[in-house]
Amino acid sequence: MTAQTAFEVQCFKSGRWEIRSIFDDRHTALAEADRLERRGIKRLRVVQERMDGDCELVHSRTIYQSGALEEGDSSKVKKLKSAKSPAANDVETPVNVPQPKSRRASDKDSLPRILITAALLLAAGIGALIALRSI
Repeated sequence: MTAQTAFEVQCFKSGRWEIRSIFDDRHTALAEADRLERRGIKRLRVVQERMDGDCELVHSRTIYQSGALEEGDSSKVKKLKSAKSPAANDVETPVNVPQPKSRRASDKDSLPRILITAALLLAAGIGALIALRSI
């Protein structure tokens, strides 16, 4: 089985990293990180996730990180520079371990959407009952 690679754009919120978007292409993920930084998000990173089908492991590696490392630093997305070995940021996670779910921005709108849908279905049901009653 071949290895599959995905690139996650993550934002740091409320003391933890949350997945903002996922891309198949490295260039697109880095462009999205740059766009988000220009919109004012100060702490974000791009993580490369590579699933090795043979041994069922996910290899995670932070490839880019931006943000104000020092107060007032508004530099563009920059490549991580480390004195450690290139594999120092790699993390191997078994595939069958459930990953924590992140709250997406669209989840905030789900309750009003559910309520509106329920109200419309209720109105349609009442309308149908009235129509059947008149037959």
